[in-house]
Amino acid sequence: MKGKIIGMVFTVIALAAGCKSDNDDETLNVIKFNDGQLTLYRGYSYKYSDALETGTTPFVVALLGEGVSYSTDAGTFIGTGALIGAYFYSENPAEIKNGLYTIDIFSQKDSFSVDSCKIYYNYNFDQDTGKVYIINAGTFDVLNLGRLMSYKIDLQTADLVHFTGEFKGTVDPL
Repeated sequence: MKGKIIGMVFTVIALAAGCKSDNDDETLNVIKFNDGQLTLYRGYSYKYSDALETGTTPFVVALLGEGVSYSTDAGTFIGTGALIGAYFYSENPAEIKNGLYTIDIFSQKDSFSVDSCKIYYNYNFDQDTGKVYIINAGTFDVLNLGRLMSYKIDLQTADLVHFTGEFKGTVDPL
């Protein structure tokens, strides 16, 4: 009998350890850098233009942090907080295709490249004040699931500020 009870206890412990709630992954949507971090909660994107001479289609992506929202009335971002913005060049004219997108500081606009990447931190979009990091190297590993997107971020500035983390959430069209 004692053996059955111990076996049941271990089974319950194993089942509890195997169960994971959404709150268990505290690092999801948190982008860490040097001594700081920012938390993202949603994204927006839009097709910037038709296909370019390179055969790629540019899409503008904005991943919003807490405190920032998009005002449809003003057609701009408002509030104070963080935002990651960039142009993604997809070989698919309808959407950002799955894959590893690399920062292209020379703006050659090849497939699976990103340019004009900036990270706004503690930025007041109403006053245009705050810290702006210009990204010079790194990657976005993109998984497109329709409105739900995953962006695994590994980015760096020229002065070696390193941003890492993952955004996974809804990205709505603008």
